[in-house]
Amino acid sequence: MHASAHLEGSLRHAQLDVAGAPKVAESFVRGMPLWLGHLIHEDIHRMLRKTGVPYMAEVNMTPWLPAGWGGTADAFVWHPDLKAFVLADFKTSKGESMRYLLRDGVKVEHIKQVSAYWHAARKMGLPLAKKAGVYYIPKNDTRSKDDHIEPLLIDFDPVPVRELAKEMKYRHGRVSEYMESLPMVVQNRDVADVMGVDTPDSRDWLTEELEPVQPRVQRAYYDRSTETYELKLVPHWSAGFCPFPDELCNCSTQGTTKIGFYDIDGEYYARPGYEEIEPTVKPSYF
Repeated sequence: MHASAHLEGSLRHAQLDVAGAPKVAESFVRGMPLWLGHLIHEDIHRMLRKTGVPYMAEVNMTPWLPAGWGGTADAFVWHPDLKAFVLADFKTSKGESMRYLLRDGVKVEHIKQVSAYWHAARKMGLPLAKKAGVYYIPKNDTRSKDDHIEPLLIDFDPVPVRELAKEMKYRHGRVSEYMESLPMVVQNRDVADVMGVDTPDSRDWLTEELEPVQPRVQRAYYDRSTETYELKLVPHWSAGFCPFPDELCNCSTQGTTKIGFYDIDGEYYARPGYEEIEPTVKPSYF
């Protein structure tokens, strides 16, 4: 499994992806973010080479990652004062998200990915700075003059190796269990073709070991008209990147549901019919 894709987010996606489940045809527009990210990576490397900064680019970390995992670190930049390499990862992000990055720091999924590479680099023997960093590049401007629409470098302490290794082992194990649960027509496609077995359909991928669809998460949104913060259930961020047809994973069709709101004093009021849902998210204002 690739660390950047499967360390955080939908475990169902990871299982289906590694198993080679059929995916929907990707449109040009859907593939644009990945293409844009690749171009920005290349331009950052060009600028680093031009400045003469000693660094290593696109380093394959697979040999030093736990069994079953793979990935490529964006850059290790030499810091002459520290006499160590600083691990840096490059990410594009919506302009609207930059204010939250300033407030909350590096996204959880990026912390885990880069931490995995940091520990792999230590295992490799590289002298490393104690902190790693993620360089966020905004993709668009916003209407607010108060937003920070400039590239932002945020450092963080890598996740402890034991904690990370435990999670990686669990996720890899669940993928392996799913792979073993698949019928022969899926596990041995070449053999199935020789034997004249029909091409697998959607039902062949839906075994008991396949993880449930990624549940929705709570998010608070400010409503200017009522001066309250609406609490909603929204699809997990990974739903926006679901590459599978609905019969295999319907997370992209979940939709958004308002479950309550916070008033100006921070008091929560559940929406009728949703009283049993415990609010787990509060607006940062309170």
